[in-house]
Amino acid sequence: MENLALKMTNISKSFPGVKALKNVSFELKKGEIHALIGENGAGKSTLMNVLMGIYRPEVGEIYVDGKKCEIQSTVDAVALGIGMVPQELSLVPEATVAENIFIGNENKNKFGLINWKETSKNAKKFVNQIGVSIDVNAVVKDLSVAYQQLVQIARTLAAGAHILIFDEPTASLTGSEVDLLFKVMRQLKNEGKSIVFISHHLEELKIITDRITIMRDGEVAYTDDTENLEVDQIIKHMANREAKVSTKKVRKTSEDIILSVKNLSREKEFTDVSFDVHNGEIFGIGGLVGSKRTELINAIYGITKRSSGTMEFKGKLVDINSPQRAIDLGMGYLPEERRKDGIFPILSVAENLTITTYKKLNSILGINFKETKKITSDYIEKLNIRTPDKEALIKNLSGGNQQKVILSRWLALNVDLLILDEPTRGIDVNAKFEIYELIKSLAEKGLTVIIVSSEHEELLTLTDRIMVMHEGRVKGFLNSAEANQEDILMLALKNKGDYFED
Repeated sequence: MENLALKMTNISKSFPGVKALKNVSFELKKGEIHALIGENGAGKSTLMNVLMGIYRPEVGEIYVDGKKCEIQSTVDAVALGIGMVPQELSLVPEATVAENIFIGNENKNKFGLINWKETSKNAKKFVNQIGVSIDVNAVVKDLSVAYQQLVQIARTLAAGAHILIFDEPTASLTGSEVDLLFKVMRQLKNEGKSIVFISHHLEELKIITDRITIMRDGEVAYTDDTENLEVDQIIKHMANREAKVSTKKVRKTSEDIILSVKNLSREKEFTDVSFDVHNGEIFGIGGLVGSKRTELINAIYGITKRSSGTMEFKGKLVDINSPQRAIDLGMGYLPEERRKDGIFPILSVAENLTITTYKKLNSILGINFKETKKITSDYIEKLNIRTPDKEALIKNLSGGNQQKVILSRWLALNVDLLILDEPTRGIDVNAKFEIYELIKSLAEKGLTVIIVSSEHEELLTLTDRIMVMHEGRVKGFLNSAEANQEDILMLALKNKGDYFED
């Protein structure tokens, strides 16, 4: 282990209903930039969260600089010289560069007070170490994203890190900013630092990394020197060595278009998105983390405001400037964050299910609660919602049954289009297949469904067509019955010429 900065052996981690890591072993050499890649849900983030002490594995061993370690918290990880530069930077915007570099690691005098002169001096030392020019007295919010990221790197170094995890560091950077980041990474490598580089930009891997480990379904699928792997080979290992074309039955859908989106854009999120959805179709939107699928749906549903573009719904030009407007037109939406945005946890199943019908069932005498109870009973039976009774708090139901309640909410309103963002996230396998069958049966009865999912197999199983997005742009469309996971990855990732452009 003399040349190894890090060795993780047989790491396993489970969550309810999911085996996230299955005997994963990973090695990082001293002075190496090692790519850790895989599809959504492959296990790479979970593995790094184990290393950072955020998760505790059921089994497995971790060695840092040849010594076996117990990492029970992020404090332990930092003490061992492990640091993370997250995709979502954890800086204080109103504080200076120097203050951010030493937050939680302040330079104090003998009286326990912060020594600002020493803080500024040492901040300059760490900024100089990464070879860039930044005013340590500048306020962080006034810096570009790229320079904010460099401040985060300097903070990690100030905490004593010699093993650095870079999680999608180039996601929000321009071409010249990526070049600057890579210059810093090479500088750190030359100093003997070891870097784990998580990225969906496969062309970047050939430029900056020494080795590549590919994960799939919670396991290591392949590891090799970067020079031995081409982009096509990487994609094959990410998807499946024997990717199979779907054998599902082709559904016949109407030629009539219910939703037509033309050149929709929202600044800093997505650009020039166009697609049509047919009556009775199950239309999928796929792509990897950072593809801006949810951001697109939020703009379509009126949660956020588009910068440009037009939409037609049921043959009419519409301006959807709020979710209420979308509901009035006949759209329903099941959000990605069910507990945060989908349910009212302190309300009952009945109240959650019928809340969208209150306007329709209201009169001078008030809401017709007799009718709401009847609606609730009907949908509990129709969708097989497992609940002690209709007055039970929805927060006490399982994730799958909560999803069914939200689906019932829109079915009770008789919507024409149902948008489902990650419809099976956080629910067990049995509930997942129940939801699948429910979606299929609703489409067979004429309901139009848009499914946004990070699970490519889910899209292939459920949908008629898939629109693949990457970094806010449409990369292509696939017929689900003729496609496989590798096809989705090829569209999303093989974008030669899209990298390093200003």
